[in-house]
Amino acid sequence: MLWGIYSMAKWRAQHSPEVLLPALRGWFQSDVGRTILLEERALIAAAISDTSTAKYNLLNLSVIPDRCPIDVNVYQRQFCLGGIGHYGLSQVLDVVCDFDELPVANESQDVVLLHHLLEFVGDPHRVLREVERVIVPHGKVVICGINPYSPLAMRGYLGRLKRSAMWQNHYLSLHRINDWLSLLGFDVNLVEYGFHRLPINSPGFFMTHKPAPKNLPMGGVFVLSATKYRAPMTPVQERPMRRAKILRHPTMVGATRTIKARADYE
Repeated sequence: MLWGIYSMAKWRAQHSPEVLLPALRGWFQSDVGRTILLEERALIAAAISDTSTAKYNLLNLSVIPDRCPIDVNVYQRQFCLGGIGHYGLSQVLDVVCDFDELPVANESQDVVLLHHLLEFVGDPHRVLREVERVIVPHGKVVICGINPYSPLAMRGYLGRLKRSAMWQNHYLSLHRINDWLSLLGFDVNLVEYGFHRLPINSPGFFMTHKPAPKNLPMGGVFVLSATKYRAPMTPVQERPMRRAKILRHPTMVGATRTIKARADYE
């Protein structure tokens, strides 16, 4: 238990935005990166177009916001937020801010999309708590990330040996994310996987073959959707007679002395 708390407090140090963001943009422009984005967009579109949530406000949080466009016809108002390092690299940002201090009102967003965000922030758990704050009850969070149990993640271990900025990320398992969401009052609805391929740019066969089923948990990326539920906090009124009976009772010490005094008197 103590080891789990200690490990949550120490996250892998990330490169500065000046190094990390260009590396991410360059990697997602490769054949592997473009194929991943293509499959992710289909999974994300299905998750956010679910009829279980209202179609008013959508908040898009991503380390590469220009690579994850959302259909403008799905939600009435969409906002794309990013860090100061994104400014100049992306033309789609509405607000520049820190991901763990969102300038958004409490319980104001119907859906929040986290596109490869938790893997590249200093404290992913803190960001997730901030996301919970801004989502309305029965709203939804959609999380897209790299599956740590996939060939793509194995490719990432080689990148770590080379100190590649793209692969100095947090490997967050679905089990850990589920635990965090459960503690924050979310219920996971669906997990789907994409990019069931080897992360090899050439030959082109690896990027063009027919994709595997979305429920096969060996895909390089996952898209998770969870709904925020809040138990009703209805005050319970005690019965007047029961409350009066409790208040009339003396303390345990007083009761013992009273009984002893009566015994002596008798």
